Amino acid sequence: MAGLVVAADSPAGRAAEAINDLTRHLPEPGAPAVCPTCAARFWPCTYFYDAAHRMHNARLRVGDVVPVELHPRLWPPPAASATPHDSRAWPPETGTFGEEHDHG
Repeated sequence: MAGLVVAADSPAGRAAEAINDLTRHLPEPGAPAVCPTCAARFWPCTYFYDAAHRMHNARLRVGDVVPVELHPRLWPPPAASATPHDSRAWPPETGTFGEEHDHG
């Protein structure tokens, strides 16, 4: 984890709350399927998805904040015939990933 100072009127500054919410719901190393903030919830949790969509609406890439080792959980590899995608984008370009997870 690292702290970062950004200008309040920059895109990251305007989305600081969403970035903080997203990082609060990132799993601990060694437990990539569990949200450390939500009791008994799988990751990615509903709160993570909400924060990710707020970041996306602020035109920031979620993958720039999520550790690289967690990218495959958010963006599974596309089918061989699919076009390549930017794994830092949100929402995932591969369809409705995440619906099979327990968000409740």
